Amino acid sequence: MRTSRSAFLLCTCAFLSNSKLASVTAESANSTFQQEDGNNDPSIGIAIDNKNITESPITAAPHTSATNNPLAGDSSPAFATTGTCSNDKSFRIIRKNGTADWCKWLEHRKKGARRRWCDKWNNDRLVKEACALSCGECSNDTPVQPPPVANSSKRGLIIGMRESERNVNHFKDSVSWFYNYSQWPSHWEGKWADANGIEFVPTIHKAYLTNRDLSPWCFFNSTQPTCSKQDAINTIRASINDRTNNGVAPRYLMGFNEMYNDPPPIDLTPAEAAIFWGKYVQPAAVANGLILVSPTTSNKDKGIKWFADFLKQCYDRRFQTDPCDIEIIKRFAVHEYMCYSDLFEEGYGGGSSELITGLAQQLGNYGGKNDWLAYLRNRDLWVTETNCFWESDAPHHDSKEQCLRATGQKWQTHGSGHLAKMNKMANVERYAWWTVWNIQTKPNYLTYRNGQLTPIGKAYLSPGNPKVDCEFPGVKLYARDATLTGTAELFTCKSTGTQMIRRGGKYKEQPGTVIFTVNVPSSGNYAINVSHLTVGARNLNVSVNNGSPAYHTFRSTSSSWCWKGGASTVVPLELTGLKAGMNKITFGGSMASMMPFIEWISVVI
Repeated sequence: MRTSRSAFLLCTCAFLSNSKLASVTAESANSTFQQEDGNNDPSIGIAIDNKNITESPITAAPHTSATNNPLAGDSSPAFATTGTCSNDKSFRIIRKNGTADWCKWLEHRKKGARRRWCDKWNNDRLVKEACALSCGECSNDTPVQPPPVANSSKRGLIIGMRESERNVNHFKDSVSWFYNYSQWPSHWEGKWADANGIEFVPTIHKAYLTNRDLSPWCFFNSTQPTCSKQDAINTIRASINDRTNNGVAPRYLMGFNEMYNDPPPIDLTPAEAAIFWGKYVQPAAVANGLILVSPTTSNKDKGIKWFADFLKQCYDRRFQTDPCDIEIIKRFAVHEYMCYSDLFEEGYGGGSSELITGLAQQLGNYGGKNDWLAYLRNRDLWVTETNCFWESDAPHHDSKEQCLRATGQKWQTHGSGHLAKMNKMANVERYAWWTVWNIQTKPNYLTYRNGQLTPIGKAYLSPGNPKVDCEFPGVKLYARDATLTGTAELFTCKSTGTQMIRRGGKYKEQPGTVIFTVNVPSSGNYAINVSHLTVGARNLNVSVNNGSPAYHTFRSTSSSWCWKGGASTVVPLELTGLKAGMNKITFGGSMASMMPFIEWISVVI
């Protein structure tokens, strides 16, 4: 659940209640504030409701910290508890000063964070919204509506190195969290998250820590480490403070990610991971009051075995120096790229799921621990990577088909609304789609390069919603609409009648091209969807109006799908430099001899 900015203000109030200035008595309630040099500032005075001070002691809400507070450490407007609220996190404010006085007080504190509260956030609104969430009322203030309820969606985003704000902004009201495999968000990611009340989850992705520019700066190593335990604690603390001072305070720390895909020292054995977990990851979470999420594994035999072995090694180190404590791990993270309905009904459906029971079988009674199954059942799941395009046992459907299935408009065994299923599963706490956008040519992105939503992106906004429009915007041109030159020819799949184009040549090196002519209303860059089918990966170049070609790699689909159903994969590309009116789009490259390739393209208008 997201923490709203107003809720954070109340936490700010809580801390100030315990500051040296806020610890006032009824007799001193109308005293003026002290400047930082100790002199009174007669122009600024914040009155406190004497009645409430005498009724209830001034107490701080739990889990507040000066290091997490943009107003901590100075004299400040005083906040007092009402004594009538159900908890200690609600406060009553009496403010007789205007916004100008508040801003002047902030400027007198000579702190950048305080000036930001004045400049970025209208202070009149700051006070009013804090009051709106309190048990009391604000003296002489116009009533305002409390801020909207924070988005409690399980959905999150994975933001890599290629996206921009235009790619992610579609999801600001439908996701509650995001991560980027680093301890820090980039500058624009942080600003975007803060502005929209979205939680960033820091991640110690591999066996190193990162700088604010997301590059590694120190490494874990059992013989010659360049990171210390305190480095890990301080790095996560600084990241938390960045977010707390400006937006939503992080509540979780994610651990190692798929530590079995790359050779050492990038990845770690379960034994090495348990050592570094106890020395770096676990202390970073505990010292900063974060909920610890397990190392992430794929829901495959290799990943499950690694994770089970890690739990064993961690359990063995519970009494060692820098202990690894399995009880501190409160969430399990898994990657899942199989989307048929049976998997999520049987594999993730509660404490008897195949995922949990499979882990329990591998753990057995290891270490004399007889309650591994109960331990596993007591942890909620995070599906931190998922999409429906990397299955090995079913065709790759096009984006419209996937959108229909993800939104429950078309119910089949493959890709049948697994997002909607996870929304209903009590033991699945969070999930995130891989990925918003990346420079590689793949069919599973939520947006095109230019930021427009793909049909899959539309589905991700509202999984299970049958009213989502899954149609491709713009114009769709089939293979029969293309102009074929040289060795390129039209091919019809047996039994299905699906028309494809095969035997494209090497554009500008020899004849054999596929040319589509498209009419666009204005000049600019346009997204394009290409429906294709190929046995092996193919490098294809695409040019606009005979300009310099842009090269793209198309992933392998299958050798026989054309014969079974004509299903093909749709990949999103971007065309740059189109002019208003008619444009010639030329495809060439290594379209192999006798290989069906392009079924249709659509241009997103």
